[in-house]
Amino acid sequence: MMRYSFAAALSLLCLSLALPAAADDRANKDQQRLEAALARLEAQLPLTSADHTALKKAAIARKLSGLRVCGDPGNMPLSDINRAGFENKIIELIAAEMGTHVTYFWRPYLERGITRQTFESGECDVLLDLPVGFERVLTTEPIYRTTYVLAYRNDRGLKIKNLDDPQLKTLSIGTFQTSSLRTALAERGIRTNVKLHVLSHNADLDPSVQPWRQVQDVIDGKLDVAAVWGPFAGWLKTMKGAPIVVQPVNLDEDDVPLEFDLTIGLRKIDWILKYKFDLAIDAKKAEIEKILRDYGVPLVQCSRCYVPGDLPSHGIYTKPLIDEQANANVPVAPDQKVTREKLEAWLKEGVSVDQELSNAVLAGDLTRVAFLIEKGGNVNKLNSEGYAPLHIASRNKRSEIITALLDNKADVNQRDRDGFTPLQHAVLRDLPDAVTVLVKHGADVELRTPNGVTPLALAILQNAYKAAIALVDAGADVEAADGEAKLTPLMLISGTESRELTLGAGVSRIEKLNPTDPGPLEVARALIAKGAKVNDVSGSGVTALILAAAHNNAPIVGALVQAGADPTLKSRDGQTPADVARQNGNTAVVSLLNLLSQARRN
Repeated sequence: MMRYSFAAALSLLCLSLALPAAADDRANKDQQRLEAALARLEAQLPLTSADHTALKKAAIARKLSGLRVCGDPGNMPLSDINRAGFENKIIELIAAEMGTHVTYFWRPYLERGITRQTFESGECDVLLDLPVGFERVLTTEPIYRTTYVLAYRNDRGLKIKNLDDPQLKTLSIGTFQTSSLRTALAERGIRTNVKLHVLSHNADLDPSVQPWRQVQDVIDGKLDVAAVWGPFAGWLKTMKGAPIVVQPVNLDEDDVPLEFDLTIGLRKIDWILKYKFDLAIDAKKAEIEKILRDYGVPLVQCSRCYVPGDLPSHGIYTKPLIDEQANANVPVAPDQKVTREKLEAWLKEGVSVDQELSNAVLAGDLTRVAFLIEKGGNVNKLNSEGYAPLHIASRNKRSEIITALLDNKADVNQRDRDGFTPLQHAVLRDLPDAVTVLVKHGADVELRTPNGVTPLALAILQNAYKAAIALVDAGADVEAADGEAKLTPLMLISGTESRELTLGAGVSRIEKLNPTDPGPLEVARALIAKGAKVNDVSGSGVTALILAAAHNNAPIVGALVQAGADPTLKSRDGQTPADVARQNGNTAVVSLLNLLSQARRN
């Protein structure tokens, strides 16, 4: 789907702030200051005190007829259809401060496609409790930081030191299917004694499948420990009086983040609404903190959050770039190594050979994989999480294991429980080597996701640029159009947003973790080199050049014009790329287009 342009947002803003023809000089100056502030944001310049004043006035002046909020109908204590969760309480408090009310579009907060199926379909304007850095949204300043925890009964005599405590290898532990804490436990060899709570689509209708139930299983004696998101355990202890210890684990792990800053997500272009939210949150931060504490949410120290918290914080996770091949040669501790003898003994005891095959693939142990296939492991069987071995290998950069599985008749295009193929998993993880191996063995580069998106479009939408270039090199159709707007890959990459807004510093470019990795410009060049048509028109009547101009992507503007893009082609409303850039305040793009036009005439 095509995102709203900055020009459209500015037009709406100007309509909402329209002044009579006889407006006084002061009102005109206010309007000029606002336009200047928006131009500085778009130009990625720091905001001045005058800019902040102008934005604050605009935010206060903006009247909201209502807030359309995407709410999870069944995920207590966060949110539920009866508005009993702390997310519901907080957003309704904020809405009241902004002089409006909340209407909900109820949708389970599943991991995949939440912005595409809500924001871009027009179902709602607000997403709640998103981690900072969530896919393709504009967010408020962080509201609070919380953590994963271990929860266990306080009358069992358990004293668990940390995640490396040997007891955790013998106790029955419950954790969630897509949990970071599950990953941290698995890296410590804690797998066979873990009971997974799998994703459910009807938790509002069946509360027994909501994630907090694992803590209840601990209370009821069905599990020894629940390794869960902190608010689940804190709610049962604080509001329900559960006899449990709630032990934060964010200090126990240095590679897998176990604490997160939570925020509210908005559409990418709605800067004024973001400012209005930030003002309202700041005004109500004491009440918000009370709601969070009443619900028992573990609040971690966070100097940039509206609610500062008091539990010790891990701080920034900065895992350095490493030589993966060298790291692969680091010896495994003897007590962690799964030998052939151990496997033989476990299989005799009745352990599932298919489950052990999944474990071996996750561990990246090619010898174990070969042995378990020899023992009858089914290379196409979905495990309890809904993944076949090839999905697991494709998610974890295991090219040699991908090859071994395919050599043993693994289905290269098999879909997982959610309908995603191994190639699509490799794309989501931005793993070009896995993409190349899968395509070499027959993976369909045009097989679409359950939402109808090609792998190449998926790579661009997820900012997986290494995978995108690998797909282009592998022969993906560079002209395949996606969505109702019929956007080609070149259009998608031309409209890519690589900026973030902080009210203190304006807009800044998002820096790549590794400077040698490709970015949008490299993807655009790869598409053009493979024959992407630079003057294609989308279903909504725009070209790649218009999109690049609208989103201030000057390098891509240059690449497109050099490849033959016509800067005189107009959108359906009669605007050229230069017109769109000018209305968006993209002065650098306007200047570049003027220079390129002069060069063409000469």
